[in-house]
Amino acid sequence: MDGFFLVCAIDHLKDFAELVPGEYGPASFAEVVVAKDAAVRAFAASVSAFLLDPVYALGHLLLSGALPRGVGLISGVEDEDYLSAAGARETTFRLGWGPRKIRLAGADACKVLWFYRPDGDPAVAARQRDVVRYLVDDCRELSLPLILEPIWFPLPGEDPSSASWRSRRAQGIVSSAIEANQLGIDLLKVEFPGYVNSERDQSRAAAACQELDAGIDVPWVLLSAGVGYAAFATQMRIAGEAGASGFMAGRSIWRDAVATKELAARTAALAQARDRLEELAAITRRHGHPHLPVRPLPEVLQALPDGWYRNWAQTS
Repeated sequence: MDGFFLVCAIDHLKDFAELVPGEYGPASFAEVVVAKDAAVRAFAASVSAFLLDPVYALGHLLLSGALPRGVGLISGVEDEDYLSAAGARETTFRLGWGPRKIRLAGADACKVLWFYRPDGDPAVAARQRDVVRYLVDDCRELSLPLILEPIWFPLPGEDPSSASWRSRRAQGIVSSAIEANQLGIDLLKVEFPGYVNSERDQSRAAAACQELDAGIDVPWVLLSAGVGYAAFATQMRIAGEAGASGFMAGRSIWRDAVATKELAARTAALAQARDRLEELAAITRRHGHPHLPVRPLPEVLQALPDGWYRNWAQTS
């Protein structure tokens, strides 16, 4: 463990299933599971962990042996997808799933997709903050790290293609991360706060990443948001130089591999996706900042004196 988070996110639901070519039209449940199984087997040697969903992947791929020992497992708690929807968005929990089951399933961390626009409906924003506080308490009782994924989304009447909205989005990503950090979470999975279309864009994005890093005291990683791979590699370099400790990347890595039907072409696409993960790992290690939460032994002895375990993690 070198302190870097090299995570392949394959927790997508409808947007993943729609990419999978079915034998007789839209992919069946089993065909989606098979596609996720193939991706995890292909990528396992190139990542430190996978982000998997309980619908198509987590249970199936543990039982099938696709997920090897020594590779971390993260699962989302939300009943959400990455497809956009109009209007205010609130996090909802998946029915019959939660931090306790995530822990019992053997996962190493819990992730929650968190739609947050504090400049929108104040009541919605307040409920979203309460969602995080609830999960922080729940996960803390289970000794389960909580990963928060803030998403800045357009409100009704906003034009996401406008220069003014793009500027507000970049600053909103930074301010949301800083606010989320104050709620007691363990790690942030963040959108890239800017764009990389020009040197000027990259300079502004680097400054935003530095502002984000200076405003938080937990490790943070970058999500890919479905951008092209070349753009995401550039984003990862900029974020790493500012203090990011890794990535949790999805569609930018495996989109082509999942959507390819012919066997030879799909095999080649899976190999290309694995190469992308290895290149991102190299970029992360070259430019990123490792998170190594270890302490000198004298401090450990002070924090954990003789008999420390008697009152640790008591429920009553």
